[in-house]
Amino acid sequence: MKKLFIEPGCISCGACQFTAPEVFEVTDRSRIKPDADLKKNEAVIEAAVRGCPVSVIKYE
Repeated sequence: MKKLFIEPGCISCGACQFTAPEVFEVTDRSRIKPDADLKKNEAVIEAAVRGCPVSVIKYE
């Protein structure tokens, strides 16, 4: 996984933070933590992508 991003449309539901708290934090919208290790957390990131109710979490 080289890149992780969140497209416009986040509803701040907190599902990504619940699934991968080491990667995401939710305030007024979901954010990717600047120190998140994408390679180490790839499995939980993919779970968060699948669990996003509005499908705005994307990765390459």
